[in-house]
Amino acid sequence: MTTSNQLAAGRLSRRGVVAAGAGLAGLAGVAALSPTPAFAKNNELGVSSKHPPSATDSLYASVLGYSQFGYHRTGTPSQQLALEWLERELKRRGGRVSRWGYDYPFYDWQADLRVGQHHVETVPLYFEGNGTFSGRADFIRSVTTKLDGNDPAVLSALADAQAEGAKLAVLATNAAIGTNPLYDGLVGYNSDPDLTKTGIPTLLVPGRLANDLAAYGADVEFSARTVTRQTYVLSSWFGTDNPINDPIIVTTPLTGWFNCAAERGTGLALALQLTTDLAKNHPVFFLGNTGHELNNYGARKYLTEEFNLAPRAVFHLGSALAASRMQPDGTLALGPRNAYSQPANATVPNLVTDLQAANIGIAAKWPGEGQVWHDRLGDNVPLLSIAGNFREFHSPDDVASVTTTPATLLQTYNAVHTATGDFLNYTT
Repeated sequence: MTTSNQLAAGRLSRRGVVAAGAGLAGLAGVAALSPTPAFAKNNELGVSSKHPPSATDSLYASVLGYSQFGYHRTGTPSQQLALEWLERELKRRGGRVSRWGYDYPFYDWQADLRVGQHHVETVPLYFEGNGTFSGRADFIRSVTTKLDGNDPAVLSALADAQAEGAKLAVLATNAAIGTNPLYDGLVGYNSDPDLTKTGIPTLLVPGRLANDLAAYGADVEFSARTVTRQTYVLSSWFGTDNPINDPIIVTTPLTGWFNCAAERGTGLALALQLTTDLAKNHPVFFLGNTGHELNNYGARKYLTEEFNLAPRAVFHLGSALAASRMQPDGTLALGPRNAYSQPANATVPNLVTDLQAANIGIAAKWPGEGQVWHDRLGDNVPLLSIAGNFREFHSPDDVASVTTTPATLLQTYNAVHTATGDFLNYTT
């Protein structure tokens, strides 16, 4: 039985187990670390531009600390534990922490899906359909997707299911996002609760099960309802005893579908270290947003209903900041990510070159929550937004030993830290 309130540590697929071998080598670089950053000494965290952190500093430990609790879906017990860990970590670093609560739609579901005699882990397409179902799935489709939400292949399959009068749909998904190799494991897809849905409960399963589904079908027990719950975003002031009107803002999303070690954990690790570093010279406002997988629900609510600052600059560190890609020799190296900024990347001296040191290119548009921030701030506030993706994006295989390393975290931090200096020197 799979549920919305799962407190899961995340199991690797067969491919993930094979890939983990290379990532385990990176653990040697953090042997001296405490089990989580909460036990590190205070003086281990301060980093100046002349003394960037080593691989044994807190970056990788922050990824482990964040991802240790299991799945990070908004409103789940495991994500609540992660928020409490982050609150302690912010306080330990000297931050003045606040919670801002908001109501949001929570998709409360249970599913038991069997293919032949085998139970299959599944995740719904959130909010697509409520109610109960018991029996054989009457619509099954294999899809290859290129987006992490509102993908045309998924939308086309749903339209066909609706046209056929289906009661429940099962989609075997293969993810082909960006330049990444095909991923045929379980994937979660972001969903906007405010958009119109088909009303057909839809379950996602690994793409590699397509032939088995065609041969045996799927027996499903499913129930779902959408209820109103409350969660919160976390904010914290650094470098000042009193809030100011023009801080530097460092912001990152905190939620996602599974363990999210590289997807969310690496961006959070960099955001924590960058906040600590920048606050030595100017007050910094850190903002960690929930509801990301619900079309940036928490960020949109906070910026619409609560935000009232006039920031000096905003740095959005989004998905997959230090996600790694398996190389032919079995090692892990940084995959491509992209940045978009206002003023434009190319107009800021050295910015493009310094970001390229961590394989960060120029984006064609604002990525993720970067668009939400730009919509709120307009063109007059300096904004740098960085995000990316990788093969195991939105999957249970996104665990630290598979998708990132201390070395790639350090490489990314050094590039991002230098790039923020370029940006601030040009815009302030």
